[in-house]
Amino acid sequence: MRLSIQARLMSLSLLSVLIVVMASGWLAFREAGHEVDELIDGQLVQYARIMLALAHSGDEDRNVELPLFKGSRSAKRMLFQIWEYDREGDKLLLHSPGMAESWPAGVARTGYSNLRLGDSTWRCLAAADEENKHYVLAALDMHVRDELSRDIALVNLKPYLYSIPVLALLLAWGIHRSLAPLRKLDADLAVRSPERLDPLADAELPHELNPLVATMNRLFSRVARTLDNERRFTSDAAHELRTPLAALRVQLQVAQRVQDEGEKQAAVAKAVRGAERMTHLVGQLLALARIDGAGESAKHLEFDLSALLEDAVREMTPIIAEKGRHLEHQIEPDLVVVGNPDLLGVLIRNLLDNGLRYSADDGRISVRLTREAGKALLRVADDGPGVAPADREKLGTRFQRFAPQSIEGVGLGLSIVRRIAELHGARLDFGPGLDGKGLGVTLQFSVR
Repeated sequence: MRLSIQARLMSLSLLSVLIVVMASGWLAFREAGHEVDELIDGQLVQYARIMLALAHSGDEDRNVELPLFKGSRSAKRMLFQIWEYDREGDKLLLHSPGMAESWPAGVARTGYSNLRLGDSTWRCLAAADEENKHYVLAALDMHVRDELSRDIALVNLKPYLYSIPVLALLLAWGIHRSLAPLRKLDADLAVRSPERLDPLADAELPHELNPLVATMNRLFSRVARTLDNERRFTSDAAHELRTPLAALRVQLQVAQRVQDEGEKQAAVAKAVRGAERMTHLVGQLLALARIDGAGESAKHLEFDLSALLEDAVREMTPIIAEKGRHLEHQIEPDLVVVGNPDLLGVLIRNLLDNGLRYSADDGRISVRLTREAGKALLRVADDGPGVAPADREKLGTRFQRFAPQSIEGVGLGLSIVRRIAELHGARLDFGPGLDGKGLGVTLQFSVR
């Protein structure tokens, strides 16, 4: 089951607090241990002084307990021996119950040392009086040290442990309040209709949500542009198809009514030309729809533009020759660009088709690909009627035609060229064609 953001923040926050509390407890235990070690060593010094004082009391019973420690937690965990120096052998004067009557093995005669007794470790201190007549051994069970350290650590941790439930409630309240803008954003999106693509307001949102809102607004903008393109495309297509369909219907009706075979064949021929025009129009519309659909997602890679152009010229040469035109080409080899070869193939074919449609009878079409100033320049020109300089800025607008109506066309070829150029970041310019006549189309690509 996936946790909500609030549950994740709560879990991570409480886990972090617990880790910090546990680490603090461990550090408190360590520090308490150091402090208790110093305390124990100081207590052992006091015990040694007391026992040296007892050495002068003259008590004949060597097995005694120190009244000072009775009733305390460490009273039964204190061991001692009191010795008197003697030339014939040191004499044990007093010792605590459970302590051997001989000096423990491994315990230093002076200073601090540790003694292992049973399952416990004892901290030992050996010291002598100023007259050097008596010396004592005081030992304290280190279990006392561990208990004191643990108690001190727990005392230090109790405020933290008691405050964790309060902290959890405060965290839950604070996180819930902090996520309110996110819930508001979700509510705003939930009530939006599919047609509502205006930008989301980000004035009152936290800074963390601004990148998300900005990305969503860019998405809304792209969707709005796509829908506008679709609506415009549908409207334009319906408008452009209405006229040829009406003309085709009229010509077919004429062919049905007339009895003269010559008139009938003329009407059928016009209907065939109308069908060919519609076929071309539908093909261009589909190409434009595919390009708009591909958009920025079209895959770009390095490829040889020179080779692509040579293939297109070879493919179009017989068609151009059949129409009575002359194709001239100059292609500089090995010009590598980054782009989509399929889309650029469509661009080249549309340029050649445009030159074929608008060039003069027995006219010329020129194709040149050269390298200039680190750029690949593709220029296609013809010697047809051309376009007035004032109208050249409008070239590439969908369904806009500036040639005589006697020349077949649908006004989409240069629209396709402009859109593909935009997708490739190529510069597109329109100018005069061959010998000052016709139209020249120049595209500028970056070369690898």
